[in-house]
Amino acid sequence: MSDYRDFHKLTTIIKIDGFLVNETPLRIGTGREPPLGSIVDIAVYMIDGLPCIPGSSLKGLFRSYLESIASSMGYKVHNPWDDNIIKEETKSGNFCPICGIFGNTELASHVRIYDSYPKDGIFHKFQKTGIAIDREFGSVKPGGLFTEELIAPKTKWIFKMDIINIDIYPEKPIDDDRVKLLKILFQTLKSIGLSIGARKSVGCGLIKIEDAKWHKYELHDGFMRMVGEGEVK
Repeated sequence: MSDYRDFHKLTTIIKIDGFLVNETPLRIGTGREPPLGSIVDIAVYMIDGLPCIPGSSLKGLFRSYLESIASSMGYKVHNPWDDNIIKEETKSGNFCPICGIFGNTELASHVRIYDSYPKDGIFHKFQKTGIAIDREFGSVKPGGLFTEELIAPKTKWIFKMDIINIDIYPEKPIDDDRVKLLKILFQTLKSIGLSIGARKSVGCGLIKIEDAKWHKYELHDGFMRMVGEGEVK
């Protein structure tokens, strides 16, 4: 654990640009109440005519995944809303690496994750009929027929992420637990992927990252200048 309260100065910004690809059907939904005029019961979240994966949803997914990884690696991980632990960390200046990446109520986030939209506005929606099962009787619930909307597989989503004051690239030995965890995140997104949105238990929402590049910026003569670039590994 370390003191990650370093926003009094800006040492580095690493910008990640690439694409997320949903390998399986995807639905980031609007809830059970469909938008006015919708012809389906459960609709895809849209902004100005385009489906959207909110940056907040991606950030929540990444945080949840890295919390489980950090716990498996022996790090002490806590609920981001646990005020008692957060106050203790703030007083001691000794924050867990998860809070050091994503922040908490007393510490600003060291990452920014932007909303993702389909590349070139290209996407395809389709409808699927589902049934609700009565958990007590194991049969179809009366009136449980519904129609949901999903985004077809292989849609490319523009992915943008900023990493602030965490020196993850270029590759070099560094004693920062946050670097280790972020590299695990990107390796996972490139290999097996992570699931987001609704219907994950039936295989929906599996996303992977493709063609991701990093660009590193540092302050020189009062300007942020690019000092390196490469492939996200």
